[in-house]
Amino acid sequence: MNNQMSDEKKVKLWDFPVRLFHWALVVAIVTAWWTNQQLMIDIHAIAGYSVLALVLFRIIWGFVGSSNARFASFIKGPDKVIGYAIKVPNGSISDLTYAGHNPAGGWMVVVLIVLVGIQAVSGLFASEDTFLFFDGPLVAHVSSDLASTMNWIHHTNINLIYAMVGLHVFAALFYLVVKRENLIGAMVTGARMVPAEIADKFAKIRFASPIVGVAILVICGLAVWAMVTAARG
Repeated sequence: MNNQMSDEKKVKLWDFPVRLFHWALVVAIVTAWWTNQQLMIDIHAIAGYSVLALVLFRIIWGFVGSSNARFASFIKGPDKVIGYAIKVPNGSISDLTYAGHNPAGGWMVVVLIVLVGIQAVSGLFASEDTFLFFDGPLVAHVSSDLASTMNWIHHTNINLIYAMVGLHVFAALFYLVVKRENLIGAMVTGARMVPAEIADKFAKIRFASPIVGVAILVICGLAVWAMVTAARG
């Protein structure tokens, strides 16, 4: 046991802004789901605005953030995604091969960002009486046909989000239980234990300033708030 521990090294994997985004998005999505069930429309709307701000931040951070948080580092072609997916079941490849998202996980991140972004944006234009006659802040600026279309998107797209969230959770549990790789813990602490012989690969990650990341997130939040306020006014 001591030899095994001496052969492992703790490395930094995820920056604070990425982890903040991840868990804040979880809270926002769960809050939006719960308040939808309880018809707590004001809180539901705030959760939706929060999701939009988080999505805007993640898009920006995907270009200016830490090296392994950038889209260019984890969006791979179909050959690499299929090759990775084929090797996972038989255990011939580990998530440790990648200093960030694996090829399949990278696309899962992109799809989730797109889906929750669509959900948040469609909510801005939605208008219906099932939510206590709630009108989205931008509904007054579009036609009734577009508002109706946005309603349909809002109610249909959420099912895709549920499916992707379920797949995401299943994948994390699969790695934890079957492959003994704690991806969840790494997203909490930002670090993970890796074999000493590959630790240098993780040392090459270039981490962006967390202060800059938080500042961008705050600016995104203020931008969404200003947009909603102006539209309501």
